Amino acid sequence: MRRRLRRREFLLGGLGLAGVGLLAACGGGGGTATSATGAGANASPGAKKLSGELRYLLRGGSPDETKATQEFLDNSFVKQTGVKVTVEPTSGEVDEKLTAAMVGGNAQDVFDTWLDNVAPYADRNQIFDVEPLVSRDLKEADIADFYPWQWKDFKLPNGIRFGVPKFVNVSFVYYNREMFDKAGVAPPDDSWNHDNYADAARKLTTGNTTGLFYPAYGGDRWWYKIYAWGGTIVDPNDNTKATFDSDQALAALEWSRKLIFDDKAIAQRSNIVGAGQRAFDAVPAAFASGRLAMVEDGFYPFVQAKAIAKKFKWAYAAVPKGPVTRKVLGTADGFAIWKGTKNADAAWELLKFFAGKEYQLYLSRQTGYLPNRFSIVEDWKKICIEKYPELAEANLDLAPKAMQEGYPGNKPLFKKDGEAQQILTPALEKLFVTGNTPVTYMKDIAQQVTAKMKG
Repeated sequence: MRRRLRRREFLLGGLGLAGVGLLAACGGGGGTATSATGAGANASPGAKKLSGELRYLLRGGSPDETKATQEFLDNSFVKQTGVKVTVEPTSGEVDEKLTAAMVGGNAQDVFDTWLDNVAPYADRNQIFDVEPLVSRDLKEADIADFYPWQWKDFKLPNGIRFGVPKFVNVSFVYYNREMFDKAGVAPPDDSWNHDNYADAARKLTTGNTTGLFYPAYGGDRWWYKIYAWGGTIVDPNDNTKATFDSDQALAALEWSRKLIFDDKAIAQRSNIVGAGQRAFDAVPAAFASGRLAMVEDGFYPFVQAKAIAKKFKWAYAAVPKGPVTRKVLGTADGFAIWKGTKNADAAWELLKFFAGKEYQLYLSRQTGYLPNRFSIVEDWKKICIEKYPELAEANLDLAPKAMQEGYPGNKPLFKKDGEAQQILTPALEKLFVTGNTPVTYMKDIAQQVTAKMKG
């Protein structure tokens, strides 16, 4: 997913105990949830003029994206509300810098985040809870327009609603149709299960081509296979108890391990992502060069179409069903408000504007991101095809179908999820990157995580 490896560093050990201690020492203040004013999410945000200034942290924004976003806000939100917004791009260790800014009392008012990234901040009282404002300002029709599974995941275990959706990413399979035809393998469809999937990956592995790439080592990727097998990673009734040591969980992990190391039908990370490269760039490039026949990864039509550049015919397919159900990662990428903001009224108005149709269609035109609501999916599809006409044959309808069926979702969180990830990250690396490790190794890791959560 977009810069996902770097974006996860805060949770996967990048912040470290020192950063956790800094956050714990900073209580955060200001921005009480009852102070903001505004209209519904689909309405113009500026029926009432406001005042002041806001800083918006655009995570990972390129210079061109930052400039375009600034110009769009100046010509729309700023004119409508009278609130000046300064768009600030990020670089380097984003979460470490944001943590330090919160501690120093000068963090951005609004920032991009996602479910497990925001949880440590919320646990330490740094996130503005928008739930009272949602209840007050948004109509039932507004909320119903968001995808139910994603809207649900904006509510954290501690009860805080951390923001509003920015876009949705979801794991799909994209595949080389010409390689399938040449190998005599029927293309994936809704009847496929993971046996069909593995068999196709093996048959398509030949010469310099590996049948599949699936980043099982990823902190937000490994877990959903376990749910497709009928298991869990955390007890739904006790978020201090790790459950990824069950028979179902180990069987799901073995599916990936075997294909990587025994069958060599899932490409190893080191063979695809070179030193200093981002997986976000390297994987589409490897697919476009013919080194991969299938990729199970994030949904970025513009990125994938640009990389492939009409070299061959390709399409999207749903990740096949597991032995029990179909389950994939669907993100809760969104906008949040820092609790220390001095202008909560304007920050809430900006969040509603970001989540509304005007900005969502702008974002789709700039990035190809799947927007956050049902009512503009058809507009998104037209935008994609206008930009890259070959996408008309790529099965874009798969995305709204997945939103309707509701099988995507986010990784369930442990009680102290950041600390759990510090144990899980090296364990997943050992299992799926280093190799020579049986999946039963995860039984010990589950005990370690449980002990940490209960400690």
